[in-house]
Amino acid sequence: MTVRVVIGTILIAATMAIVAFVMVNEPARMSSFESGFTGRSVEAGAALFDTNCAICHGVAGQGIENVAPALNAADLFDGSRLKSFGWSGTVKDYVRAAIAGGRPRASAAFAGYPNRMPTWSQQYGGPLRPDQIEYLVDFVMNWQTAALAQAPPPPVVDAVGTDLNTALPAGDAARGDLLFHGKGPGGQFPCSACHSLQAGQTLVGPSLAGIATSAAARKPDYPAEKYLHESVVLPNAYVVETFNPGLMPQTFGAQMTRQDMADIIAFLLTQK
Repeated sequence: MTVRVVIGTILIAATMAIVAFVMVNEPARMSSFESGFTGRSVEAGAALFDTNCAICHGVAGQGIENVAPALNAADLFDGSRLKSFGWSGTVKDYVRAAIAGGRPRASAAFAGYPNRMPTWSQQYGGPLRPDQIEYLVDFVMNWQTAALAQAPPPPVVDAVGTDLNTALPAGDAARGDLLFHGKGPGGQFPCSACHSLQAGQTLVGPSLAGIATSAAARKPDYPAEKYLHESVVLPNAYVVETFNPGLMPQTFGAQMTRQDMADIIAFLLTQK
């Protein structure tokens, strides 16, 4: 009897261990399965798109002028296109509805594309099965990440621009320190990636050690503040000897606010 109890206990423990192992690994297994299924669906959708859709929307979904709009585009996936004509559902639902039901008549929202969109789903008299519609939907949605990554950044309110006579507010050196090191909002100005604050250390651009003193001597009649302002928004106006023009981005005037510029200047003026 004792032996049976021991064996039974061992079997129960082993069963529980196996069940626990399966439970722990199930999410990963399901995620892998789902990823593989989506990949096959996208692949099938690519073939359907090439056969049925590319003739109007372009082989890469870039659209064809006066024929059909772009599908591989940020304004589709960020919702701005859908908002323009009052669609309140998800992007995926819109893509599915547009493919399945088509566009039987010209739309004021797409006045530049007068051709009707065919009905593709068998549910509405078209040639494709429901699963084929889903393949096409998955293929189009597969463009989302890349399309959004290529979207132009939203315009900066109160951008400093490139006019050196633009009045700047009082600067905050502590905030400028954060911006310089890429730790400000969005981390979009990582100046420290190219400019060291250590004397004699060159990264990509010149070291800014002692820049509060040297900036005032770089250009005649330019105080340090004006030189630093110009160096950020018009970096090719004066290029430090031994360095080449074009190394520094030319777009900070459109990306920075007047306060950003003032704060970075205030920080650099502490580097004596």
